[in-house]
Amino acid sequence: MDACAAAGVIRTDIRPTDLSAALEGIALTSAGAEHREQAERLLDLTLDGLTVRP
Repeated sequence: MDACAAAGVIRTDIRPTDLSAALEGIALTSAGAEHREQAERLLDLTLDGLTVRP
């Protein structure tokens, strides 16, 4: 994350523990195969939230 933040690819105000908690939450709430679509949407939302905005 440090290298991506330094390169301006992701936001600098997000801590690794924040991202880890988000991914753990997605994994816990979407563990079953029947929740795959939801897990994909949540992952997309999380990754989009990392993006630097102009």
